[in-house]
Amino acid sequence: MPKRIVLLFIGFVVIASLVFYGFSRWKDSREKVDLWALVPDNAALVVETNNHQELVEHLRETELWQSLAVLPVVNRFQENMAYLDSISPGNQRLDRFLNEKNILTSLHVEGKSDVSYVFYVPVSSVGEHRFLRTLTENINKSDVFEQSSRTYQDHLLTDISNTRNGSSFTYFTFHNNIILSASPVLVEEIARRITRGQPKSVAADFRNVNFLNQPDVYANVFVNYRVLPDLLGLFLKEDVMPQVRYLSTLCQSAMLELKLERNKLFLNGFSIPERLNNSLHNNMQPQKPQPLGVRAYLPNRTAMMLHFGLQDIARLRQPQKPNKSNYAATVDSLAGSFSQEAALVYLESHSISQSPEKVAFAHTGSPARTGRLLTKLSNQLADARQEKPYAEKYGNHTIQLLNVPELPEQLLGRMFKGFEQSYVVQVGNYLLMAEEVAALRHLLDDIAEGSVWGKSVAQKAFMEETLQEANFSLYLNTVNAWYILNRYTSEEEREDLLQNATLIKRFAQVGLQFSVVEGRYYTSLVIRRPDQGKTGAQDGFEEEESITLDNRLDTRPFPIQNAVDRSRELVVQDSANVLINLTAMGRRGWTDSLGTALRSDIKQVEYGPDKKLRNLFITANRIHAINNQGQPLENFPFNLPDTLDLQHLAVFDYEKDGNYRLLVDDNLGNLYMYNMRGAAVQGWQPRRMDYRLSAEPQHLRVGGQDVILVALENGYIYALNRNGDTYPGFPMNLKVPLTSGVTAKVGADLRRTEVSAVTKYGNVVTFNLQGRVLRQEQLVRPSKRAMFELVPESSNGRSHVIVRQEQGKVAVLDQDLKELFEKDYVTSAPKIVQYFRFGGDNKIYAITETGPRKTYLYDSNGRLIGGRSLENSHPVTIFYNETANDYTLYYSSGNQLKKLRFSVGE
Repeated sequence: MPKRIVLLFIGFVVIASLVFYGFSRWKDSREKVDLWALVPDNAALVVETNNHQELVEHLRETELWQSLAVLPVVNRFQENMAYLDSISPGNQRLDRFLNEKNILTSLHVEGKSDVSYVFYVPVSSVGEHRFLRTLTENINKSDVFEQSSRTYQDHLLTDISNTRNGSSFTYFTFHNNIILSASPVLVEEIARRITRGQPKSVAADFRNVNFLNQPDVYANVFVNYRVLPDLLGLFLKEDVMPQVRYLSTLCQSAMLELKLERNKLFLNGFSIPERLNNSLHNNMQPQKPQPLGVRAYLPNRTAMMLHFGLQDIARLRQPQKPNKSNYAATVDSLAGSFSQEAALVYLESHSISQSPEKVAFAHTGSPARTGRLLTKLSNQLADARQEKPYAEKYGNHTIQLLNVPELPEQLLGRMFKGFEQSYVVQVGNYLLMAEEVAALRHLLDDIAEGSVWGKSVAQKAFMEETLQEANFSLYLNTVNAWYILNRYTSEEEREDLLQNATLIKRFAQVGLQFSVVEGRYYTSLVIRRPDQGKTGAQDGFEEEESITLDNRLDTRPFPIQNAVDRSRELVVQDSANVLINLTAMGRRGWTDSLGTALRSDIKQVEYGPDKKLRNLFITANRIHAINNQGQPLENFPFNLPDTLDLQHLAVFDYEKDGNYRLLVDDNLGNLYMYNMRGAAVQGWQPRRMDYRLSAEPQHLRVGGQDVILVALENGYIYALNRNGDTYPGFPMNLKVPLTSGVTAKVGADLRRTEVSAVTKYGNVVTFNLQGRVLRQEQLVRPSKRAMFELVPESSNGRSHVIVRQEQGKVAVLDQDLKELFEKDYVTSAPKIVQYFRFGGDNKIYAITETGPRKTYLYDSNGRLIGGRSLENSHPVTIFYNETANDYTLYYSSGNQLKKLRFSVGE
């Protein structure tokens, strides 16, 4: 009897234990798990969605999906989804299983070269469990997938590989949730995290934040700023990573809402400040956000801008480096004169090999006080070095040289590093600083022409989408920044950058802003596609106007501006040698019977007490200047000897004070220079060269010195001063003929100024103004008949392309010597090649065959615009219309001046 009782007791204990174990397992399986707590702490980004199907459908309705669908990672994901769908049980589909679930996706940096994702998917019902069980069985039977299982930290991990495309992933289940990743290392890390017990959510600071409850919100996005530098470091070169790391110390984490519109992506929410010692936030200690007042002076050529809006700008200097120089107190006072705004602006570059120009902006509370401090600092530097202070007049502004290494960094902090020396100029309430004086000159030209953000239709539309006041803003124009992105992208990732160029350039306007609100930063990220105007497709030419004149037109339509309202006008010359002005309304304006053919284009200068535009040009032996009524100015035309045969006209304004010099050359290589009163300039009557010029002379202002570059057809290049004297190291003999001019990148002095030339046979030579050759490279020459020339852009010549012509072939190469496109033509005669650049990717190439009288227009990708040629044998004129995002073309055809409008598709 006792034995039976013992056996019954043991049986009861066993059954009770089994029941308790089963109940515990059932209870554990029913226990609600915070998926955020499973995410490893090293996640850079975490995205939470709750309506997978709606998100995909919305993406497909917008142009975002068209862009994302071409990405390789998306293609691989869709391919795997299609494979899994093909073996799903019954008519159940994966997208239906994933729909209306709170799914997390975390992004991680693995090692120093890879990015991995983890997906956290809840399984909500018995039917879903059954679906997954059957899907797993089908995977095991499929010849597409291979499956194996292993135990790790008491969790059953399953590894699945796709035999067709080589991809694989690992997953395990935990409390009715699937954790899945292509990285087994991350899956194992999550398993260890669970085993350790009571993991803390990476988003614990945002436990009460859920934007998914709001309308039109498609995701919660968590950002870990502390890991962000590791993520960006996969794509960027180490050169820029110190700045990236410092900027990332503004905040430690953020939770943002994701909203999508047709051409825009919005991320808005809050970021928690980073309060570690020497973090950007601790150094700034921001209070009231500031508006973007500097927009009135930001050029449309801006590629990227870092903008700081603080009441106390001097806080950017923290922590300060010790400065024991005799001018340290003046630097401190100058820094103390700044208020409200500071900005570092990177300007558009035209080559990967070029370091981008940078300009620092600082708002001054009292421009007069800042001006006095600049003068005091300049004098202190001059006394210390026993040299005369450098200053030059440029229009109404004075540019000064403050030869202090890293002056912007001393004034505005570590983000403003990288200025070997500083040229400064005051414009309105702002002080502008640049390493090269040419950068400031070009910027002042942009401001004078109104080519700035404050007057740009595209930029105004973008700024309306961004915060009007902020403490820190990063603005990026991916089109203007394209060469900069290529320059600073790591070699391993540049191929991916180029493959995704269309997507990156399409959504060109990016703005990331932080504005302090009650101890946190309201954060806004806008990624926007610029408005496309009335059309976004390449839809051919639309003829707007055809003006019939009395005689055949013998020249291109030369672009000029109206002397009164600066509207666009044209000038042509007909076969009777009459100059005809055509107004913006398409009507005839003034005329001028020259009696002989033009030898130059029409140059315009502001001249006279009223500062109105005057027109300058040359004929065979005369220099002409006429007003806006076609009447000659006083003392004009200048009558040169009848034996001369003039080739080019160059107009110089050394001091930007209206005291112009007119330089002409004849077919023998003799140079003649005059002022606007007709007086001959000493040293130029004539300045004899050895050979005929290959292009119009160029004037450069380098460190207070004037340099006139003269390229000859025999391959010699001269650098002359104002008096016509040759600089040491010149002339340079390239030993090969030249058929075009040169381009220059002006540096701080003659040594650091680089000049590039392309010889007739394709040798690219770069030298400085001390006559030292810096680089040489021979371009590929398919045959001995291949000839090369350098073609500057039509507007200001700041960038150029290289053209190779070989019988009927024409190839265009960029400044990095990369071939952009090559075209075949019927005739073998040399073609007229023009290059128009209107900022960013707004580029047009015009190639004209003079024999068949055909002109072809190509976009930046070398695609033929309009699908046809135009009947024309002269160079053309093209304007860009920013508002409508289209172009206006003028060309001569017989006795008609034709006006066409066209757009360029992507």
